[in-house]
Amino acid sequence: MSDPSDVSPEEQREIEEERAQRLDPDNRPDNVEVDNTDRDFDPVKGQFTDTEDDPELGPFADPSEEDG
Repeated sequence: MSDPSDVSPEEQREIEEERAQRLDPDNRPDNVEVDNTDRDFDPVKGQFTDTEDDPELGPFADPSEEDG
């Protein structure tokens, strides 16, 4: 996994702009609903448990731990 501190401020700005565009409700097709209620998410791996492990992600701090 790459170190987040290796990302330049310009790259970080571009990432944030792309993220904002993807998440903007105005960019979603009409009548689309995302429902992940039947899926389990592993916050340490940063992935849903029903997907193949991505070695580029995680591990992340466990939010259920005192120092997480």
